[in-house]
Amino acid sequence: MSCTRFLYISNSKPESSVISLPVPMDKLRDFNIFDCSISEIKTTRSFMSLFQVRIGNCIGLRELTFLMFAPNLKILYVANIQRIEDIINKEKACGVENSEIVPFQKLNELHLANLPQLKNIYWTPLPFPCLEQIIVEKCPNLRMLPLDSKSGKHGENELIIRYGEKEWIEGVEWKDEATKSRFLSSCQQV
Repeated sequence: MSCTRFLYISNSKPESSVISLPVPMDKLRDFNIFDCSISEIKTTRSFMSLFQVRIGNCIGLRELTFLMFAPNLKILYVANIQRIEDIINKEKACGVENSEIVPFQKLNELHLANLPQLKNIYWTPLPFPCLEQIIVEKCPNLRMLPLDSKSGKHGENELIIRYGEKEWIEGVEWKDEATKSRFLSSCQQV
C-alpha cells in the first residue's frame, strides 16, 4: 500500500503527452496538475481516498474521464485549459469496464473557469446528492448543465449556481421547465 496523500504534477515535457496513473495510489487525497502539455490522463483503478482534484493550464487535455474512478471526490477545480471539450467523455466512459458508474456522488463543489471549448460536464442529468455549488466563469460553449429538478442538495444548503457572465446564464439550456424554475432563481453572479 502506498502512503501517497498528495500528487502534484507540473511542467511536464512536451513529449509526455499521456499520464498513466500508477495502480498503488489508494491513499491519494489531493491530485493537482498545473502547467503541463499532457493530452490525456489514464487510470484503470479507483481512487477511493481522492478528495480534491485541481487541474489548470494543461495545454492538450480534451477530457477528464479518469474522474469516474474517484467516487469520493468532493472538490473539482478545472481552469485555463484551452482545448478541453468534456469533463467526462461519453464515448470513453461507455467503453469503461464498469460503465454503470454514476460519477460525482459526493461532489460538494465544482469550479470551471476559462474553458473556452468546454461543451459537456456529463451527457445526462446526475443526482449530485452532495453538490452545494457550481461556479462557471468564461465557459461560453457550456450550454447545458447535467441537472434536473431533483439534482443537488435541497433545503437549507441548496445547490447554488454561480456564474461570471450574464450572457452565459441567459444562454443555458435547461432540461425542462421544472429544472429551470428550481435553479434559475438561486443563480448568483460572481
